[in-house]
Amino acid sequence: MPSSIFECTSSTLLPAYTPEMDAVAGRLESLGSYRIKERIAAGAMGSVYQAVDARDATPVALKVLDPNLVQNETLAKRFKVEARAAMRLNHPNIVRVIATGTCDSLLFIAMEFITGPSLHDLIAKQRQLAVERSLEIMQQVTRGLSHAAAQGIVHRDIKPANILITDDGTAKLTDFGLARVVDETLQTELTHEGMTVGTVEYIAPEQARDSRAADVRSDIYSLGCTWYHMLVGRPPFSEGDLRDKMSAHVNAPPPDPRVKNPRVPVGVVGILDQMLAKKPADRHQTPARLLQDLESDQILREEPSDDILRGLADGLE
Repeated sequence: MPSSIFECTSSTLLPAYTPEMDAVAGRLESLGSYRIKERIAAGAMGSVYQAVDARDATPVALKVLDPNLVQNETLAKRFKVEARAAMRLNHPNIVRVIATGTCDSLLFIAMEFITGPSLHDLIAKQRQLAVERSLEIMQQVTRGLSHAAAQGIVHRDIKPANILITDDGTAKLTDFGLARVVDETLQTELTHEGMTVGTVEYIAPEQARDSRAADVRSDIYSLGCTWYHMLVGRPPFSEGDLRDKMSAHVNAPPPDPRVKNPRVPVGVVGILDQMLAKKPADRHQTPARLLQDLESDQILREEPSDDILRGLADGLE
């Protein structure tokens, strides 16, 4: 089904009920041609529903902005930018956006429905992923990130919860809700100086200071934090409160994953250290360059290449 943008006036709201009697104002039964089956996730900006397009029985994940937030111009604008940015992306390692629009004053995005778990859930179940499997996921996500970067899109919230794993093992990057579209035809200024956007356990130092400083190298840093989480079972800077974590991203050297997981090869540590460099100029400058290192046949060997060893040495300085 081709991607589309449309408006309609045929959503149906039914009274909400949960065992906890929470503060949800309503439960969606339908939204345009989409028939709601159940709510599968909820966050600060809205909910995600499993749904079916009644026109052709296509299963979708329907992301709906919280009705109470629609009147907030900044949040509504951010939601629309997410949809317009994501609709430009067409890659096997990115969750596909099928349609987006407004229905009975509700803003929504219909996305490809993934039945498998998030990477966050996978790590929680396995605690530490095998090095080889983590490398496969890294390669796939980096390919998707490279495609997004080619479209001028910065994700700004890469983390295990935003990587979905399909039943056949494919990793797909999702939720471009914090993406900044660099292309001037779509760019909308959504943040002001000094505002931090992102998830603190995975945020790049420059992004922690000011979200407007984030670029694709910030995404590479966040992906490095995600890789460390896969290998160790927790993010690299997970101790203390929000201020402690942000300070560690800015000031603390990258922790060595081999302390918690001695099976991690030295070549992986070298690439991780470069990804987690404090200065963007010291990281891989593009996802394509990172992918070259991730696809090196030296990375899992006992004696990695000189380039990888130099990366390790630079990261320890």
